[in-house]
Formats: sequence, C-alpha cells, structure tokens
Amino acid sequence: ENAKTDICVVGAGIAGLSVGYHLAREGKKVIVLDDGPIGGGETGRTTAHLTDAVDDRFYRLEHVHGPGGARLAAESHGAAINRIQQIVQLEGIDCDFERLDGYLMSRTPGDRDELEREAQAAERAGLSDVALVERAPIASFDSGTALRFPCQGQFHILKYLSGLARAAVDKYGVRIHCDTHVEGIEGGDPCQVK
Repeated sequence: ENAKTDICVVGAGIAGLSVGYHLAREGKKVIVLDDGPIGGGETGRTTAHLTDAVDDRFYRLEHVHGPGGARLAAESHGAAINRIQQIVQLEGIDCDFERLDGYLMSRTPGDRDELEREAQAAERAGLSDVALVERAPIASFDSGTALRFPCQGQFHILKYLSGLARAAVDKYGVRIHCDTHVEGIEGGDPCQVK
C-alpha cells in the first residue's frame, strides 16, 4: 500500500524492532518492513545470551581502537542488557528474562594466557568484576580455565520480540508489515521505498 511515515525501518529482527520501538516512543511515526516473519532472520537463530564478553576480545579492541574504544564497547554491551531488562519490566513482556553469570572459554582449551590477557583488558575497559575461574560450572563439559562475567542476561528471543512488537503497535502506533520485500530505497524528500 502507499503509506507515509517519518521513519521506515527495514528488518523486524531485534535491531529493527528496537529502533522502531524507541523512535515511536519519542513520537515518530514508524513503519517496519520485513520480507519474512518477525524475528525470522538471524535474530530467531541466536542463543539469546546477553553478555559483556565480546567475540573479538577486549585486548584486540584496545589494540585497534584504543582504551576508549574498548571501554565504549563494554559500556554499550552493559547498557543493552540493562535496557532489555527495563523494556521487559516496563512492557510486561513474559520472555523468561533472567540474570546469570556468563563464561568465556579459551578458543584453545587450557590457554590460560589468553584469558588472563582478556581479563586485564576487560578490567581496563571498566569491567572490574570479571574473574578468572578454574572452570565453568558445566557438569557435562570440562571447559578448563574460564572468565566469569557476572550478572549477564538470557531470554527467549522470540517471546521478547512478540511482546516488543505488541507494545510497539498497541502503545506507540508502529505499523509492522511482514512478508513485504524491499527491493530498493531512493533518496530524496521524501525518500521512496520499493
């Protein structure tokens, strides 16, 4: 259909719905388009662990982006976990959200040096409560030395997205169109989505 809006978000995964939700809360008219169902892409295939630990490692981020860049990454991950928890509470989303410790294991079992290096870099990035432990508490798997990141998060991502979409539509007027393929976007005033 022909529609006018302030913001058109392409993608109804966690990034797209989060952007649409927050913009609508700020008073913008928002349409979200996705060529499949809500959460049907990468979001629906995630483990839904919310963690301060980063795949690229803080010591690498520090090397490439400096101490400020590593600190910004740590702060943003922590803020994202906190914000999801706030939204769960604010919107009453039943998605099995819980806080629990997360564990980072070495890519090479027994490589304590890499984990010690990462622990030091994580502390410099502001994560002073990260601790080296002898093993992650997984009964069926001997992780060897691991880093414990306390107070991380975990939730059922599709339940969360369902609740987020419901709040975005019912409370803030977001219009979500699934099974709507976007072939292109043309700039201009107004821009055109095809």
